Amino acid sequence: MTTSSLQLPARSGTGIRVLLMLVSAATILMLTLAPRALVGPARGLFMRFAHLVANPVIEPMTYAQVESTLNALMFVPLGAALAILLSRRLWVLAPMIGFFLSIAVETLQSRIPGRVPDLGDVVWNSLGALAGAIVAGVLRLVGLGLRRLRMRADRHSVATSA
Repeated sequence: MTTSSLQLPARSGTGIRVLLMLVSAATILMLTLAPRALVGPARGLFMRFAHLVANPVIEPMTYAQVESTLNALMFVPLGAALAILLSRRLWVLAPMIGFFLSIAVETLQSRIPGRVPDLGDVVWNSLGALAGAIVAGVLRLVGLGLRRLRMRADRHSVATSA
């Protein structure tokens, strides 16, 4: 693999994609590595909001199921942002990057007082990154298909008007 195949594709909106990826990564790092005293109040607000909005969905779930779901959801934006940032051939790296980021987070958590690393978190985080990458890939394919249809329609209208 050459270094040129690892370069980001030059296209409009790359800055926004990079920003989305950085915001996703920074949010994950803040939520997972900040001391509980800093994150606790924000987490409490989020959980109250989640209960108001998603109560019918989460009410029958156990605490462990809610935690696992939130761990997966936290990595969905990162997986999606990485997948759209990378070229179509390299999108598969997005869930791998999510996996390695999760391993790094759990390793660092073992050194932070009040934090407890959990292998289950790695699994759910990785599944979230994979889900985000798949959603981004599907949206990319839909967009590509729509562009091709539009090009065919444009060619057809030019051919019939000539």
